[in-house]
Amino acid sequence: MGAGVVGGDAYRFFNLHGMDITGGYEESVGMAGGFGQGGGVGVFTTTYGLMVDNAVEFEVVTADGQIRVINECNDAELFWAMRGGGGGTYAVLTKFRVQLHPSLPIHTYNFVANFTGDPATQSQTLREILTAHAKNQIEWSAQLVTGSVDYYPERVSFGAVLPYGDDGSKLKSATAAFFQFVNNRTDMTVVENSYASYATYTDYLSLSAPDARATEPAGIFSLLASRLMPRDLFATPETVDSLVEAVVYGIEKARTLLALTATQVVFETPVSSPDSDQMTSALPAWRSALWHVIHVGEWVKPLAPTTLENATAGFLQMLDPLKKLSPGGGAYLLEAHYGEPDWQETFFGANYNRLLEIKNRYDPTHMFDCWKCVGWRGEQE
Repeated sequence: MGAGVVGGDAYRFFNLHGMDITGGYEESVGMAGGFGQGGGVGVFTTTYGLMVDNAVEFEVVTADGQIRVINECNDAELFWAMRGGGGGTYAVLTKFRVQLHPSLPIHTYNFVANFTGDPATQSQTLREILTAHAKNQIEWSAQLVTGSVDYYPERVSFGAVLPYGDDGSKLKSATAAFFQFVNNRTDMTVVENSYASYATYTDYLSLSAPDARATEPAGIFSLLASRLMPRDLFATPETVDSLVEAVVYGIEKARTLLALTATQVVFETPVSSPDSDQMTSALPAWRSALWHVIHVGEWVKPLAPTTLENATAGFLQMLDPLKKLSPGGGAYLLEAHYGEPDWQETFFGANYNRLLEIKNRYDPTHMFDCWKCVGWRGEQE
């Protein structure tokens, strides 16, 4: 594929040939840029791995002007670096080849509810829903269930997804206990608690695309702060409680800073692709993560400078409880806080030094520097 191909076009083209590609949630995202070189998560991540796990070969132009076809045999170190070490950093990617997979039906479970009662009651409901989610997560990941949940102080919008060759029975079985748990509650108004199946991924886009346009419309301003949360936090009631409190802290703190906020708990993690041979340079924290927690703030008109400064600082600070629970962990560099102070460890982990050596070898004059990418030398550059 050419580097300019966007997700929606790729999904529909390959679907005509009975194949799926491991793209992302947003149809407008380019497949080969930061997404294809920085990790790449989506509906198929639990089943087939990150986008970089599925990369086969790149055509690139390096800083010396050479056109190179790179893979595990040719310029293998550069190929490794560009399979997870971030886009816009090592070379210009012009074409890429990626592994395809036979098309699968897509099954979904959607739960939407508004919490009732006063703020204290709503806060308790939020904690209980999050706790039930966390207690189910190990089993859902084992069943390769993926998806994400939007948590707000006053409501929840839950979307679980399973690409699988059946009639939806596997997803219904995996989520049956949670379905009953939320269906029987009296402290919220349930808007939806249902299942649906789609013959192909492109059919599923008829649901996901309008939702994406509604939740992330064009022209908005946004601020993100995120953290990958490892499997061991889901192992005991005590660690689950600590995790839930840390997430709720961010949900409630965000609303004191901005009027439009939500927290996405994304469980699109590469649980079936451990990359034990380190064939990619993706952040190692991905391999043990079950949750990708993203605090999101949005606004439609420019904010006053002091308001923006307070929100920026506050969103970074609200990550502290999550960081304390995940020492040595990190965040997905494509959906992280741009002000992250420990960006080398947080975005690249133990891979940073090797990535920097490759960067210096192929781009010694720093032609491809970008903000807090490998080799970034500070704002003065």
